[in-house]
Amino acid sequence: MSAESDDSRLANVNVELKVGQRKLAARLTVPAGPTRLIEILPIVQRIADTIVDAGVEDAAAEGRTVSCTKGCGACCRQLVPISEVEARRIGQLVAEMPEPRQAHVRARLAEARQQLSESGMLDQLLDRASWNEETFVDIGTQYFHLGVACPFLEEESCSIHLDRPITCREYLVTSPAENCRCPTKDNIAKVDTAVQVWTTLARFDTPDPDAKYIRWVPLVIAPEWAETHPDDTAPRPGPELLRDLFQQLAGRQAPPPVRGH
Repeated sequence: MSAESDDSRLANVNVELKVGQRKLAARLTVPAGPTRLIEILPIVQRIADTIVDAGVEDAAAEGRTVSCTKGCGACCRQLVPISEVEARRIGQLVAEMPEPRQAHVRARLAEARQQLSESGMLDQLLDRASWNEETFVDIGTQYFHLGVACPFLEEESCSIHLDRPITCREYLVTSPAENCRCPTKDNIAKVDTAVQVWTTLARFDTPDPDAKYIRWVPLVIAPEWAETHPDDTAPRPGPELLRDLFQQLAGRQAPPPVRGH
């Protein structure tokens, strides 16, 4: 990885990442000065898309094609774990929406929260620090059966597709789309990716890099979480942030996405 710039405010970074049997190379532009992770989130999304595309190509080589299509929103009723930086971006996204769209989305967020509260699941989602891996699976299953639609799901399609969380980008299936309405470990075939970008991103928000669990936020409560959890990390040079991201993508296995705040 090398960096150069013709503008003191920006740095052009040449990066190379081995993904499975592929080597991915790119020239990325990041702020040269003090930067927070949220500012380079679009770059991280592009990296995730590139890695997912490689997984799709590998699946196609095996004769498997992605069955996800517009109008198939079953997966948008799953419990979606996202990194803390993405939760803050989702909060920004909602705050930036013009009216009446913002009011409509906030009403859907409130409706989902009410549904979770009435089911007793909201308290569980707010107390993720007590979870273990088995709890994560059990609550995820219960959540799906509640049928709580993502507040950004409109006409069974994602209304924030360009800004959708990396978890969503990384979830593609090659099994029949109708299986997603009643998923089991045996009837869902997912596209494999060489690395999970969303967990790598979440690790940036986990103070202990060797922690057994990473911190995360349920997408459905991301905007309200973001309001009470401002980013208090110290800004760092953009190339340094990008370097650390690529080092973790290339060389470290993510801990399980279980606990949070």
